[in-house]
Amino acid sequence: MSRTALLIRTHFVDEHLRVFADRLRNEGVFDVFILADETKEELDFGDLPKVSLRADTASALDLYDVPQNLYWRCGDYGLYAARKLLPDYDGFWMIEPDARLKSERPSDMLSRFPSCSEVDFLAGRLRPAEADWDWARTMQPDEGPVWRCLFAVVRVSAAALDTLHAARRRASLLHRARGRGPEAWPNDEAFVASTLARLGFACRDLNDFGQIYDEAGFSFWLPISEREFDTSGRDGWLYHPVLSGQPYFLKLCRLAMRLGALDELELIVERQIGAEWSADEARAHRRAIDFLRTQRDIATAGPPLAAE
Repeated sequence: MSRTALLIRTHFVDEHLRVFADRLRNEGVFDVFILADETKEELDFGDLPKVSLRADTASALDLYDVPQNLYWRCGDYGLYAARKLLPDYDGFWMIEPDARLKSERPSDMLSRFPSCSEVDFLAGRLRPAEADWDWARTMQPDEGPVWRCLFAVVRVSAAALDTLHAARRRASLLHRARGRGPEAWPNDEAFVASTLARLGFACRDLNDFGQIYDEAGFSFWLPISEREFDTSGRDGWLYHPVLSGQPYFLKLCRLAMRLGALDELELIVERQIGAEWSADEARAHRRAIDFLRTQRDIATAGPPLAAE
């Protein structure tokens, strides 16, 4: 048994995820568990062991439980649940379902990093946070520097998790006592990176041990086509988010609305006919884009003229 377990974090189950989980388990490098958000429904992964996150899990961990999409926003909660259920491991890898490891043996990509006794926290895009980062305002700057990362693929030592859990519990009590709302509650990326950096834990970027990602292919906003990943992804590299079909289109929509790039989105839809979607599906996507343009125009229009 590896001393580090591997968690696949998900709120859904599909054939791709089943195959990926079985592949990792069959490689025999890590003990593999499904970290399953089952607040809406139970997820059936057959005989793969699960760490289940339910509606009462956060309160059982003495953690603030008000925000919507709680276990996605606060992915560290799942790590605390895993640490409690699986106390014999010295750390955990956690991988999101839309992350991809381009390798014949993905486990080998993860096993080459220094052990948890040497590095407490591994993450991509780990750095001091920009002042205008959305989540920066949720961390008190007078308590130390604010850091950020991408939580799509991370590894956290057991020692770091114990410290983080205790800090989250204290923060939960203070948050309630001060009457703060859910909008001020830090997400996983801000809380984990900032807390561990402030306390002097060994925190390293995944690229510090040889480049395995770039910011174009490993990000929050810019989705990558599953077919593009299959045909042109670099061996030994990480990618996120990798999507196909409707989820790919919806992610593109959110990015296009954020950037005001609906014309560019329409060009992508045309280019992907026959790859990500059929001509009929593309027509439906174009109708959706036209609707988004209407909503954008309404939002940017001035108030109606007062009646004379």
